[in-house]
Amino acid sequence: MKSSENLQTLVDCWNSSVSGTEPVTDESQADRWNRRASTFGNDHDPKKRAKKTADFFCLLSEAGFSPEGSRVLDIGCGPGSLSLPLAEAGADVTAIDISSRMLERLADTAKERGLSIRTLVCSWWSADIDLLNLRNSFDLVIASMTPGIKDVETFDRMVACSRGYCYYSSYMKNGPNKIPADLYHRVMGELPQSRPFSSGFFYPFMYLYAQGIHPLVRMYRKPVRYEESWEEAAERALKDIQHGRVLSQESKTEIMEYYKNSSVNGRYSSEDEMYNAMMVWPIHKEKI
Repeated sequence: MKSSENLQTLVDCWNSSVSGTEPVTDESQADRWNRRASTFGNDHDPKKRAKKTADFFCLLSEAGFSPEGSRVLDIGCGPGSLSLPLAEAGADVTAIDISSRMLERLADTAKERGLSIRTLVCSWWSADIDLLNLRNSFDLVIASMTPGIKDVETFDRMVACSRGYCYYSSYMKNGPNKIPADLYHRVMGELPQSRPFSSGFFYPFMYLYAQGIHPLVRMYRKPVRYEESWEEAAERALKDIQHGRVLSQESKTEIMEYYKNSSVNGRYSSEDEMYNAMMVWPIHKEKI
Protein backbone atom coordinates (compact mmCIF):
# COMPACT_ATOMS: atom_id res chain seq x y z
CA MET A 1 0.00 0.00 0.00
CA LYS A 2 1.34 3.46 -0.90
CA SER A 3 2.04 5.98 1.85
CA SER A 4 -0.73 8.24 0.52
CA GLU A 5 -3.21 5.36 0.82
CA ASN A 6 -2.00 4.69 4.35
CA LEU A 7 -2.58 8.30 5.26
CA GLN A 8 -6.05 8.42 3.73
CA THR A 9 -7.04 5.20 5.50
CA LEU A 10 -5.93 6.69 8.81
CA VAL A 11 -7.80 9.93 8.10
CA ASP A 12 -10.97 8.02 7.23
CA CYS A 13 -10.68 5.92 10.39
CA TRP A 14 -10.11 8.98 12.61
CA ASN A 15 -13.01 10.89 11.09
CA SER A 16 -15.34 7.90 11.34
CA SER A 17 -14.53 7.49 15.03
CA VAL A 18 -15.71 11.05 15.63
CA SER A 19 -18.77 10.92 13.38
CA GLY A 20 -20.13 8.01 15.41
CA THR A 21 -20.25 10.02 18.64
CA GLU A 22 -23.20 12.01 19.88
CA PRO A 23 -22.98 15.67 18.71
CA VAL A 24 -22.12 18.41 21.18
CA THR A 25 -22.51 22.08 20.33
CA ASP A 26 -20.12 24.95 20.98
CA GLU A 27 -22.76 26.48 23.23
CA SER A 28 -23.11 23.43 25.45
CA GLN A 29 -19.34 23.04 25.68
CA ALA A 30 -18.89 26.71 26.61
CA ASP A 31 -21.60 26.41 29.27
CA ARG A 32 -20.06 23.24 30.70
CA TRP A 33 -16.58 24.72 31.03
CA ASN A 34 -17.86 28.05 32.33
CA ARG A 35 -19.57 26.15 35.14
CA ARG A 36 -16.32 24.38 36.00
CA ALA A 37 -14.03 27.39 35.67
CA SER A 38 -13.86 28.50 39.30
CA THR A 39 -12.74 25.12 40.65
CA PHE A 40 -11.10 23.38 37.68
CA GLY A 41 -7.67 22.03 38.61
CA ASN A 42 -7.85 23.19 42.22
CA ASP A 43 -7.54 19.62 43.50
CA HIS A 44 -4.28 18.93 41.64
CA ASP A 45 -1.27 18.13 43.81
CA PRO A 46 1.18 21.10 43.56
CA LYS A 47 4.22 18.79 43.46
CA LYS A 48 2.74 16.70 40.65
CA ARG A 49 1.76 19.86 38.77
CA ALA A 50 5.31 21.21 39.11
CA LYS A 51 6.76 17.94 37.81
CA LYS A 52 4.36 17.95 34.86
CA THR A 53 5.44 21.50 33.98
CA ALA A 54 9.12 20.58 34.32
CA ASP A 55 8.63 17.56 32.04
CA PHE A 56 6.91 19.82 29.51
CA PHE A 57 9.82 22.27 29.40
CA CYS A 58 12.34 19.42 29.31
CA LEU A 59 10.71 17.92 26.24
CA LEU A 60 10.60 21.31 24.50
CA SER A 61 14.28 21.84 25.26
CA GLU A 62 15.18 18.40 23.93
CA ALA A 63 13.36 19.26 20.70
CA GLY A 64 15.41 22.45 20.38
CA PHE A 65 12.77 25.00 21.41
CA SER A 66 13.42 27.89 23.80
CA PRO A 67 10.44 29.92 25.07
CA GLU A 68 12.30 33.17 25.68
CA GLY A 69 11.31 35.74 23.06
CA SER A 70 9.06 33.28 21.21
CA ARG A 71 5.43 33.61 20.19
CA VAL A 72 3.25 30.83 21.62
CA LEU A 73 -0.37 29.85 21.01
CA ASP A 74 -2.10 27.78 23.70
CA ILE A 75 -5.28 26.10 22.41
CA GLY A 76 -7.79 25.14 25.09
CA CYS A 77 -5.66 26.85 27.72
CA GLY A 78 -8.09 26.49 30.64
CA PRO A 79 -6.93 28.45 33.71
CA GLY A 80 -3.40 28.65 32.29
CA SER A 81 -1.48 25.64 33.59
CA LEU A 82 0.97 26.03 30.70
CA SER A 83 0.26 29.57 29.48
CA LEU A 84 1.41 31.07 32.78
CA PRO A 85 4.77 29.24 33.07
CA LEU A 86 5.47 29.91 29.38
CA ALA A 87 4.89 33.63 29.94
CA GLU A 88 7.09 33.49 33.04
CA ALA A 89 9.80 31.90 30.87
CA GLY A 90 9.72 34.89 28.53
CA ALA A 91 7.27 33.84 25.83
CA ASP A 92 4.68 36.12 24.23
CA VAL A 93 1.57 33.98 24.84
CA THR A 94 -1.83 34.00 23.17
CA ALA A 95 -4.28 31.84 25.11
CA ILE A 96 -7.48 30.53 23.51
CA ASP A 97 -10.40 28.86 25.24
CA ILE A 98 -14.10 28.35 24.60
CA SER A 99 -14.82 29.38 28.21
CA SER A 100 -14.82 33.10 28.94
CA ARG A 101 -14.67 32.37 32.66
CA MET A 102 -11.58 30.23 32.29
CA LEU A 103 -9.92 33.13 30.50
CA GLU A 104 -11.04 35.58 33.18
CA ARG A 105 -9.42 33.37 35.78
CA LEU A 106 -6.25 33.17 33.68
CA ALA A 107 -6.18 36.94 33.23
CA ASP A 108 -6.59 37.51 36.98
CA THR A 109 -3.71 35.15 37.77
CA ALA A 110 -1.52 36.73 35.10
CA LYS A 111 -2.19 40.18 36.55
CA GLU A 112 -1.29 38.97 40.05
CA ARG A 113 2.04 37.66 38.72
CA GLY A 114 2.78 40.73 36.61
CA LEU A 115 2.43 38.87 33.33
CA SER A 116 0.90 39.95 30.03
CA ILE A 117 -1.05 37.21 28.22
CA ARG A 118 -3.39 37.86 25.32
CA THR A 119 -6.67 35.95 25.71
CA LEU A 120 -9.20 35.06 23.06
CA VAL A 121 -12.63 33.46 23.56
CA CYS A 122 -12.92 30.99 20.71
CA SER A 123 -14.13 27.50 19.86
CA TRP A 124 -11.33 25.64 18.12
CA TRP A 125 -13.95 23.43 16.46
CA SER A 126 -15.13 26.35 14.33
CA ALA A 127 -12.24 28.84 14.49
CA ASP A 128 -11.32 30.78 11.34
CA ILE A 129 -7.55 31.07 11.78
CA ASP A 130 -7.21 33.45 8.82
CA LEU A 131 -9.85 35.83 10.13
CA LEU A 132 -8.15 35.67 13.53
CA ASN A 133 -4.68 36.19 11.97
CA LEU A 134 -3.33 33.02 13.57
CA ARG A 135 -2.07 31.11 10.55
CA ASN A 136 1.71 30.58 10.46
CA SER A 137 2.13 33.14 13.24
CA PHE A 138 3.64 31.23 16.18
CA ASP A 139 6.96 29.66 17.07
CA LEU A 140 5.14 27.09 19.18
CA VAL A 141 1.51 25.94 19.19
CA ILE A 142 0.36 23.75 22.06
CA ALA A 143 -2.81 21.74 22.68
CA SER A 144 -2.60 20.09 26.07
CA MET A 145 -5.29 17.65 27.22
CA THR A 146 -7.99 19.60 25.42
CA PRO A 147 -11.20 18.46 23.69
CA GLY A 148 -10.58 21.30 21.23
CA ILE A 149 -8.58 18.86 19.09
CA LYS A 150 -11.18 16.27 18.16
CA ASP A 151 -10.49 15.29 14.53
CA VAL A 152 -8.22 15.73 11.52
CA GLU A 153 -9.60 19.18 10.73
CA THR A 154 -8.95 20.62 14.17
CA PHE A 155 -5.49 18.99 14.33
CA ASP A 156 -4.53 20.43 10.93
CA ARG A 157 -5.79 23.82 12.07
CA MET A 158 -3.43 23.67 15.03
CA VAL A 159 -0.47 22.77 12.84
CA ALA A 160 -1.29 25.53 10.34
CA CYS A 161 -0.81 28.16 13.04
CA SER A 162 2.81 27.14 13.69
CA ARG A 163 5.94 28.23 11.90
CA GLY A 164 8.23 26.39 14.30
CA TYR A 165 7.04 23.63 16.63
CA CYS A 166 3.86 21.95 17.83
CA TYR A 167 3.16 20.24 21.15
CA TYR A 168 0.26 17.91 21.80
CA SER A 169 -0.72 15.84 24.83
CA SER A 170 -3.69 13.62 25.55
CA TYR A 171 -4.81 10.33 27.02
CA MET A 172 -3.65 6.96 25.86
CA LYS A 173 -6.08 5.46 28.35
CA ASN A 174 -8.27 7.69 30.44
CA GLY A 175 -9.08 7.02 34.07
CA PRO A 176 -12.52 6.00 35.28
CA ASN A 177 -15.47 8.30 34.81
CA LYS A 178 -16.20 10.26 37.97
CA ILE A 179 -19.71 8.93 37.55
CA PRO A 180 -19.95 5.19 36.75
CA ALA A 181 -21.29 4.72 33.22
CA ASP A 182 -24.11 2.41 34.34
CA LEU A 183 -25.39 4.99 36.83
CA TYR A 184 -25.10 7.82 34.31
CA HIS A 185 -27.00 5.77 31.74
CA ARG A 186 -29.81 4.96 34.16
CA VAL A 187 -30.22 8.54 35.30
CA MET A 188 -29.65 10.38 32.02
CA GLY A 189 -30.76 7.74 29.51
CA GLU A 190 -27.47 8.03 27.59
CA LEU A 191 -23.77 7.27 27.96
CA PRO A 192 -21.46 9.98 29.36
CA GLN A 193 -20.50 12.66 26.82
CA SER A 194 -17.50 14.12 28.58
CA ARG A 195 -14.80 12.18 26.72
CA PRO A 196 -15.62 11.22 23.11
CA PHE A 197 -14.32 14.50 21.67
CA SER A 198 -10.72 14.23 22.69
CA SER A 199 -8.80 12.54 19.89
CA GLY A 200 -6.72 10.72 22.41
CA PHE A 201 -3.04 10.31 21.65
CA PHE A 202 -2.92 7.53 19.08
CA TYR A 203 -4.79 9.13 16.17
CA PRO A 204 -2.67 12.33 16.13
CA PHE A 205 0.54 10.34 16.58
CA MET A 206 -0.29 7.92 13.76
CA TYR A 207 -1.39 10.83 11.57
CA LEU A 208 2.07 12.38 11.90
CA TYR A 209 3.83 9.03 11.51
CA ALA A 210 1.93 8.29 8.28
CA GLN A 211 3.38 11.54 6.91
CA GLY A 212 6.93 10.58 7.84
CA ILE A 213 7.01 12.86 10.88
CA HIS A 214 8.50 11.26 13.99
CA PRO A 215 7.83 13.42 17.05
CA LEU A 216 9.61 13.21 20.38
CA VAL A 217 7.28 11.30 22.70
CA ARG A 218 6.99 10.83 26.45
CA MET A 219 4.44 8.45 28.02
CA TYR A 220 3.23 8.30 31.61
CA ARG A 221 1.23 5.96 33.81
CA LYS A 222 -0.78 7.50 36.63
CA PRO A 223 -2.64 5.47 39.25
CA VAL A 224 -6.09 6.89 39.89
CA ARG A 225 -7.84 6.18 43.16
CA TYR A 226 -10.80 7.85 44.80
CA GLU A 227 -11.72 7.10 48.40
CA GLU A 228 -14.12 9.23 50.38
CA SER A 229 -17.37 9.00 52.29
CA TRP A 230 -20.30 7.95 50.14
CA GLU A 231 -21.92 11.33 50.84
CA GLU A 232 -18.86 13.16 49.46
CA ALA A 233 -18.72 10.85 46.42
CA ALA A 234 -22.42 11.40 45.74
CA GLU A 235 -22.11 15.18 46.08
CA ARG A 236 -19.12 15.18 43.73
CA ALA A 237 -21.07 13.15 41.19
CA LEU A 238 -24.07 15.47 41.48
CA LYS A 239 -21.85 18.53 41.00
CA ASP A 240 -20.16 17.03 37.96
CA ILE A 241 -23.31 15.79 36.26
CA GLN A 242 -25.11 19.10 36.78
CA HIS A 243 -22.51 21.25 35.02
CA GLY A 244 -24.74 21.36 31.96
CA ARG A 245 -27.84 19.48 33.11
CA VAL A 246 -30.84 19.93 35.38
CA LEU A 247 -31.63 16.86 37.46
CA SER A 248 -34.99 15.92 38.90
CA GLN A 249 -35.26 15.19 42.61
CA GLU A 250 -35.89 11.55 41.71
CA SER A 251 -32.59 11.38 39.80
CA LYS A 252 -30.71 13.05 42.64
CA THR A 253 -32.12 10.52 45.07
CA GLU A 254 -31.13 7.63 42.80
CA ILE A 255 -27.55 8.92 42.63
CA MET A 256 -27.34 9.28 46.41
CA GLU A 257 -28.70 5.76 46.91
CA TYR A 258 -26.23 4.32 44.39
CA TYR A 259 -23.22 5.60 46.31
CA LYS A 260 -24.69 4.65 49.68
CA ASN A 261 -25.34 1.08 48.55
CA SER A 262 -21.91 0.81 46.88
CA SER A 263 -20.00 1.89 49.97
CA VAL A 264 -18.23 -0.26 52.57
CA ASN A 265 -18.43 1.01 56.14
CA GLY A 266 -19.60 4.32 54.77
CA ARG A 267 -16.61 4.72 52.40
CA TYR A 268 -16.84 4.69 48.61
CA SER A 269 -13.73 3.87 46.57
CA SER A 270 -12.76 3.29 42.96
CA GLU A 271 -9.40 2.81 41.32
CA ASP A 272 -7.90 2.50 37.88
CA GLU A 273 -4.87 3.62 35.92
CA MET A 274 -4.59 6.56 33.57
CA TYR A 275 -2.04 6.63 30.75
CA ASN A 276 -1.05 9.96 29.22
CA ALA A 277 1.42 10.94 26.50
CA MET A 278 2.89 14.13 25.10
CA MET A 279 4.79 14.81 21.91
CA VAL A 280 6.58 17.69 20.22
CA TRP A 281 7.74 18.03 16.63
CA PRO A 282 9.14 20.67 14.26
CA ILE A 283 6.90 21.91 11.50
CA HIS A 284 7.82 21.15 7.90
CA LYS A 285 5.17 22.87 5.84
CA GLU A 286 5.81 20.78 2.75
CA LYS A 287 4.71 17.66 4.70
CA ILE A 288 1.57 19.03 6.32
